[in-house]
Amino acid sequence: MLVTVTLNAAIDKTYRLSHFRSGELHRTTDVLSLPGGKGLNVARVVKALGQDVVASGFVAGHNGRFIAEGCECEGITSSFIETSGESRLCLAFLDEQEKKVTEVLEQGPAPSEEEISRLQTRLIELADQAQYMVFSGSLPGGVPTETYAALIRGVAGKGTACVLDTSGQALLEGIKATPSLIKPNRPEAEAILGFSLDSDDARCRAIRELREHGAQRVLLSLGEEGAWFGDGKETWRISAIRLADTEVKNTVGCGDSMLAGVLVGRLRGLAWPDAIWLGMACGAANTRSLGAGMIVPDDVQRLRSQPMHVERVE
Repeated sequence: MLVTVTLNAAIDKTYRLSHFRSGELHRTTDVLSLPGGKGLNVARVVKALGQDVVASGFVAGHNGRFIAEGCECEGITSSFIETSGESRLCLAFLDEQEKKVTEVLEQGPAPSEEEISRLQTRLIELADQAQYMVFSGSLPGGVPTETYAALIRGVAGKGTACVLDTSGQALLEGIKATPSLIKPNRPEAEAILGFSLDSDDARCRAIRELREHGAQRVLLSLGEEGAWFGDGKETWRISAIRLADTEVKNTVGCGDSMLAGVLVGRLRGLAWPDAIWLGMACGAANTRSLGAGMIVPDDVQRLRSQPMHVERVE
């Protein structure tokens, strides 16, 4: 089983527009509302691939009930902690003319220390049945940057592999808890390392330094350039799956879909390069949908059938 932890869950609303212009009135009949946040995107893809998954974290108010009930409707077991306030809305506007996405993200309510403690207790209970526990997304405003690190350390003794996918100071602090895997994209890695990842040497260096900070394994997502993976024993470069421009509808949630596929691959006993290839197929499949973390398994299989190019670089 896999558990996802979303501290800043949301209702994701996606609007498809013929065009998007600042200062203009827009009307659309194509709107999608989903339980959202990076962890819930991961959970949705994991479930679509046929694996059991539990979604935890914080929800609040009417929006929180929509999120929890929406998870249950999708077959995702919900195990949230309720907090005060109202879970956030995250809006995405798809401009079909320009092929661009504009996002507006609310901050979300801040849980109290007592509520964070309750979540820690819940995660320790869930860790007894979980092979992987995924900590994804931004921290709510006012929550200490070391919160992910504390939560990861809290379940460390259970034998559950902890995965961290966040950014900024939360990522830098979280790495100190030695998560089993982190999945930064290029801007996220560059922001905390302070140098550009514009060459092979820089990417090898980035993986080494992220591991020196505490991460056991690093999956560096590079979009159309594919991905790099390092675990201290070897470093691999994996090419990207190719898509026709006409297939791409929405790129929001591709990284989450990729991570879900990687972990499902590992649960099924795949070697890391093969699991990452499955993850890339999930990320590519996500681009064909209106919402984040939405895949069609047949699309995944078709995309996964492309020749895989893997090269060991260290």
